Amino acid sequence: MQFLFGFIGSFLGGVAFGPINLSVVDITLKKNFSSALRFSFAAALVEIGQATIAIMFGKLISRKIEEFPELKLIVIAFFLLLGLFFIFKKDNPKADISTESKRSTFLNGIVVAILNPQTIPYWIFVLAYLKSANVLYLKSWHMVLFLVGVSIGKFIILGIYGYLSEHIKRHTTNLNVYVSKGIGGLLIVVGVIQAIKYFFF
Repeated sequence: MQFLFGFIGSFLGGVAFGPINLSVVDITLKKNFSSALRFSFAAALVEIGQATIAIMFGKLISRKIEEFPELKLIVIAFFLLLGLFFIFKKDNPKADISTESKRSTFLNGIVVAILNPQTIPYWIFVLAYLKSANVLYLKSWHMVLFLVGVSIGKFIILGIYGYLSEHIKRHTTNLNVYVSKGIGGLLIVVGVIQAIKYFFF
């Protein structure tokens, strides 16, 4: 059951548009599905560490967030800056599938996942919900099962994003011209919504 809780929590958390799954879409359309899977695998590994931090230090982090609501500005800045990056970045006309490119894609997955400021608060929320329902048990190997579920759930939902993007790529022409700008615009909209919530609600 702990594996299932981790899997479902990670899978559902990856459904909503965010920096990681939008990056998977961008990589698939600009390069290929294999590159997107390498990025997804890296992000899934990082998710293990982030979920572990939420388990070990969830109460402390929640308290600090309440004490310093200004920390939410980091989330806003992250979305806005990443959105601007996607809008203004220049794409290579040809996909590079060299060994160096493969390594770069994997490292990009690690960096984007680590910098995503919403992941740990999300897991704190999920863990609090599961604890309130008295279904969470994270002692010994149960925690390992939970974290394995977290990683696999993340990888599968990102893989689905990549697969669907690959399907769209095969049936659409000249889509690459608009992909980065569209993703960047969406990230900026998310950042603006977060800013409105912070300053006015």
